[in-house]
This record gives sequence, C-alpha cells and structure tokens, in this order.
Amino acid sequence: MADLDIFHMCEGRIESETADQVVVDHFAADFQGLRHFGAKMGAALELGSPWMGAFRETDDTLMFVYPSVGVSPDDPGQGGVVKSRVPLFEMLETLSQEARE
Repeated sequence: MADLDIFHMCEGRIESETADQVVVDHFAADFQGLRHFGAKMGAALELGSPWMGAFRETDDTLMFVYPSVGVSPDDPGQGGVVKSRVPLFEMLETLSQEARE
C-alpha cells in the first residue's frame, strides 16, 4: 500500500517510524476523536469499547486496530493513514500483519 504511514500505540503513546511529528500529532487527534465516538456508541449499544475504527474521506483513509490483547489506551495497537481511498479490509489486513511483525 503506497504512502502508508504506520503508527504504534502503547501505554498511551503514539509513535511512528515513517511519519514526522506533525503527522503523528494529526493522527493522534483523529484517533482520539474516532475512539471516543466508538466508545460512546459501544456504551449506548452495550457493546463495549471498539477494537477497531476507520474513516475514509475523499483524499485519505485512517484506521486504528487493537489486534490482540485488549482495547484500553495502555494496550498495544496499530494505526495507519494513507493518502487515498483504499478498501477498509485491505488496510485492516495490512495493519494486522504489521502488528504481528
């Protein structure tokens, strides 16, 4: 997947080996908003906290996923942003593989 920035989330921190700090900060803000929205929806529907979330705009796709242990901010997770509209399953698979490595 071209132009994919990968983010590693653990213990309340978000880091990236491929993106500069401004991109990390933008992802962190989008991630917090998306995760908060998912948590509110999960609570209202009695489903619990989200293990993944995504949104697509006309020029980019953002996703986060907690592929293994849990869904709290302290648990390890992965995130990604790509500057195009990509199939969500393809991005989920890419982030899940990245988490396994």
